[in-house]
Amino acid sequence: MTTQIHVLDHVTTRPGSGPSRSRLRLSGLIAAALAAIVAVGMSLWPALNNDVTYALGGIETAGRGGVSVWDVFIARPVAYRLLMALLGALVPDGASLSTAHLITHLGGDLLVAGVAVVLFLGLRRSLNARAGALVAAATGLALIVSPPWHFLEPDWVAALLAVLAVGAALAPRRLWLGAVLGGFAAFLAIAVKLATFPLAVLALLLVGVLDRRRAAWAGAAMLGLTVIWYAATKHFLPWETLWLADQANLVANSPIHHGIRWHDIHRLLVGLGDVTLLSPIVAVAPAAAAALVRRVAPGRPRWIATAIAVVAAGLVLASAYGQGEFFMYHFAAVPVLAAGVWAAAFALGPAARTPLLVSTVVVAAASFVLLRRPPEWRHDNVTAVTLTFAALAVVTAIVTWRNHGRAARPAPTAAGALALVAATVLAVLPHAPLAFSGYNYALGNERPDGTGYTALRERIGPDTPVIYLSFGSINYLLGNPTQCRYPSPQWLQRGTYVRPVRSTRSYADNFRCLTDDQQAQYLVWQPKWFSQTKSSAEVRTVLNDRFDCSLPARIPAPKELVVCPARK
Repeated sequence: MTTQIHVLDHVTTRPGSGPSRSRLRLSGLIAAALAAIVAVGMSLWPALNNDVTYALGGIETAGRGGVSVWDVFIARPVAYRLLMALLGALVPDGASLSTAHLITHLGGDLLVAGVAVVLFLGLRRSLNARAGALVAAATGLALIVSPPWHFLEPDWVAALLAVLAVGAALAPRRLWLGAVLGGFAAFLAIAVKLATFPLAVLALLLVGVLDRRRAAWAGAAMLGLTVIWYAATKHFLPWETLWLADQANLVANSPIHHGIRWHDIHRLLVGLGDVTLLSPIVAVAPAAAAALVRRVAPGRPRWIATAIAVVAAGLVLASAYGQGEFFMYHFAAVPVLAAGVWAAAFALGPAARTPLLVSTVVVAAASFVLLRRPPEWRHDNVTAVTLTFAALAVVTAIVTWRNHGRAARPAPTAAGALALVAATVLAVLPHAPLAFSGYNYALGNERPDGTGYTALRERIGPDTPVIYLSFGSINYLLGNPTQCRYPSPQWLQRGTYVRPVRSTRSYADNFRCLTDDQQAQYLVWQPKWFSQTKSSAEVRTVLNDRFDCSLPARIPAPKELVVCPARK
């Protein structure tokens, strides 16, 4: 003991040794913090994706026409609509399009910051302050700089709420309070979108890893609140359950309708490959999970920890598989979980730091290069690229597993933080693609552009009521009020190519807007989205009787629109 103390004293009192190391560590942490700030700033560069502006535009234009957020249809549950209405209310009247996008994005970032603080408070009690801080920071960063097609989507919001559920369940000292708060957050992860139910279960699983009693009671609270919410919604908002049923029938590719098929599993794997290329931190998640499993105390079965890791991976993918469409935002929770697992392994397993650091830098550099390849090349080579990344993930996991317990100087925390930033920020860089090879792969991050809409709004009058036959992002750009609670008439549009939709109550209710809304002075029509020639005879007749869409009568408008005045 004396010798050890003597050696320690000798090392720490060596001239310049201690202060130099402290200065180096401080410089590294400052560099990592600056990199994270730059990454957050870069996330503000792209425009909000069209699905989000669809929701914001529908709520705003219908609200200006007198339709409550409780009654408007934007193909999203009321819990999500309330959140979007809150974010939309932050934008002042008359704000430019760029300012509106920026304020909405910052509103979402503030929500993430609050959730990250709650997660830190929970993990500080269950792990330690250092690990809790790193995991909370990594998770928050992954949410803020998530790919633009993820940000503020219902699946992203559910991932945010699942993170909140973990922190809220663990943070309070009193068990009952943690159960109520954690269960409430988990319930909200279901309320914003029923398909994200697996993310609520995942949150409870992660709580159970650290505290089984809290997880059990939080799960009971979640189930009770879900039942109450369903009963209240069915009683007070009966259209919600009707829309939910009709929406589910629209997704013909969902396994709900045809069971498990290899074709769907293949599309799931392709989607996972795409999200890995956009957020390469996912490629290192298996290695991080391996490091955490290896930390199980000797004598305890590691198969339980391994099973938890496998189940967690299955739950984070279950929502995307269940929806059967495999859009990128259906995978929104995957990078968030990957970042949290990576940070936990880096904080708790010093021997795993070097393999994690090296592999993270490698996959981040590779992804940066591959995301800059032309769309055609990415589409044609996705299989080879995905298999290469999968092989790298397996090799890294094996190396990390075998490296456990070996004496080695761990990589600095600052270096790991820099690598984490590099592996999460790629998708928000200018002109990065929205997907590597899947739907929208040819589209990239762009700045908000509302060319022509200001002039159209001034031409017809900003307060003039209209009827929209357009995707909701057009509503967001134009902003004119509508009295229809279907501001973007999804059911009429789906009825142009899915004939059974015409027999639903949602379609009939949507059709009534064309006859009951007699104050609309213009028809705002997006021909590429809504085909009048394929619509029903009743729709064509009403539109022709009410609006004059002849070439001489049309109002000058952006090229994607036809604006027709009401007949006198």
